[in-house]
Amino acid sequence: MFIHNEFDCYIALYVNDIVIYSANTPHLTTLIKDLKPAFEISDLGEASFLLGQHITYTPIGITLTQELYIGTILCRFGMENSNTVSFPLPKGIILINGMTEQPKEQVTTYQSMIGSLMYLVTGTRGDLAYTI
Repeated sequence: MFIHNEFDCYIALYVNDIVIYSANTPHLTTLIKDLKPAFEISDLGEASFLLGQHITYTPIGITLTQELYIGTILCRFGMENSNTVSFPLPKGIILINGMTEQPKEQVTTYQSMIGSLMYLVTGTRGDLAYTI
């Protein structure tokens, strides 16, 4: 993340994706013009989807959601017909240790589930961190 305080401009980079936010259109236009000779740039207009996050603009700010990603991981793990809950971990639940010898496929699936959920935590669902 790069921030230009004088022009109120924010540049977010992730591998080969870049998003530039600025309330000042002339400075934004100049910045894009200056970057084009050095980098291959496609101006796709106002961002609506980035790194699995859907961006919605409202008069009071922006909203980020990962509904498509959540749907994808639910389908991947056969949970697309699951019911929603208001709190992801029931009050008073007692967890027990798993079996010491579990088939490798189960361990890999479990690791994939946790990794998918952790991506949600880093994006838009910080409320899941404790449960995970």
